[in-house]
Amino acid sequence: MKYPLFFFISVVLAGCGAQPPTPVESQTVQIKGPTGAFLDSTLTPYVQQLLKLTDNPSGLAIGITKGEDIVYARTFGYANVEKKIPADFHSVFHIASVSKPFTAVAVAKLVQEKKLRLEDRIVDYIPEFEMKGTGYEKITIQHILTHTSGIPRHVSSDDWLNPIEGPKALEENLQNVRDFELEFEPGTKFNYSNSAFDILGIVIARVSGVPFTTYIEDHILAAAGMQSSVYRKPKDLPSNWAVPYSYGLETQEWAPYPYTGKYAPSSGLQSTLLDMCRWGLIHLGKGRYQEHQVLDETHFDLLVSPHYDTPWGDKIGLSWFLQSYLDRPNIMHLGNDTGFETNLYIYPEDTISIVVMANRDFSRVGRISLAAAELLFGEDPKSYTLSARYKFTEAFKSTGMESAKKVWETLRQDTTDIYYVEDDDILTAGAVLENAGKWRQTKEVLEYYTRLNDQSTYAWRLLGNAAAGLGDTLGAMAHYEQALKINPNYERAKTAIAKLSKAKDKRPMDE
Repeated sequence: MKYPLFFFISVVLAGCGAQPPTPVESQTVQIKGPTGAFLDSTLTPYVQQLLKLTDNPSGLAIGITKGEDIVYARTFGYANVEKKIPADFHSVFHIASVSKPFTAVAVAKLVQEKKLRLEDRIVDYIPEFEMKGTGYEKITIQHILTHTSGIPRHVSSDDWLNPIEGPKALEENLQNVRDFELEFEPGTKFNYSNSAFDILGIVIARVSGVPFTTYIEDHILAAAGMQSSVYRKPKDLPSNWAVPYSYGLETQEWAPYPYTGKYAPSSGLQSTLLDMCRWGLIHLGKGRYQEHQVLDETHFDLLVSPHYDTPWGDKIGLSWFLQSYLDRPNIMHLGNDTGFETNLYIYPEDTISIVVMANRDFSRVGRISLAAAELLFGEDPKSYTLSARYKFTEAFKSTGMESAKKVWETLRQDTTDIYYVEDDDILTAGAVLENAGKWRQTKEVLEYYTRLNDQSTYAWRLLGNAAAGLGDTLGAMAHYEQALKINPNYERAKTAIAKLSKAKDKRPMDE
């Protein structure tokens, strides 16, 4: 069955004069000029329909600038679904890996101040930096900024469960990385690495003489006029901070919040829509926006000049990915941590920036960003395709698992529909349900998934957790053991078995 989406008429966009942004007209909508009005009449309904089809009541924030104006800023949904707190211009979103360009700007600032050089080695500033094997002593600052250091993507896990704070938080990364070898000789390959950026934060702290977050806040965020952007998360989430959500059978809160001081350089920044619009304007101005200057033009150019090839045929600057869309060159970065998604695209030749922020997984911020570009460049926005998980969950909630299975199998055969079938989406739904402790639903969903794919250690482990949650110790043990049959080195299954055995041994004899 086809779902008609939208039919758009191409129009000629009127240019906007170089004027400062107008004061905020409301907390959720700011439209300026013919371009803003055009986007409000086309992009807004496109997004509203997407939110409806993906059963998404959580927050979404879109900001588009042209020239020196914010022409379109609009928020949708709730920053806090349970408390019905709408997302607005004061809502603080976790921007995940879109934090990395801020770290890169800090390096460029220190280069501008002649306090370091891109070709300097990490060990020049962190003599105690060590890894297994050899070659790590050759890693330079530029290697890290271009993801060519060879440091593995992640050298620690579960740090959101036990977040640490303070100036020494980053130093813990040095201990973790000692257990790893380089994946390749520095400078010879591309491999995206969060852990490398976190080590780079230590260099910035040592060169500047202040904690990493203090340097960014005082020398980058303040210089840009981004007064609502912060690294430090309070213990209790403030009312204007967006709550992280994911999607199991519905939009549900995800725990824990994706934050720890250890990951500040790679993914630790929290920001608002208007602050991120300002960040886009700073880049369109080559380091300057009105009276706010972060970098001089020469050192800004270091960020957006091609330094290395990516595996997908584009280039990378210093953290920024250099691409094109609709034959328009852009610099861009994506951010995705469980519960949040952010995209930032900057089209320098067209003086346009587009930022989309969401506080739920699977919010399709990438499709929204590209739809905005399509409209701005005179194209009809492409129709979106959707995961069949939404029809699956709709059937599950209304008539049960047997009905949901039939929907899944039917959509698998229907290639004309807007829905696509990927079995791992069922696994994801089960994982989100497990995170919330919804054991019976987790069991039903993952039992179905293991019939589709019986080789997923992750699925068997989560099934074990669900069985344990339902009080079925024997079932839990059997599921964990099944995971170990598939991968005898699966440490999390070993840990789960040990924990279960220990709990069993502690029970009273007459139980």
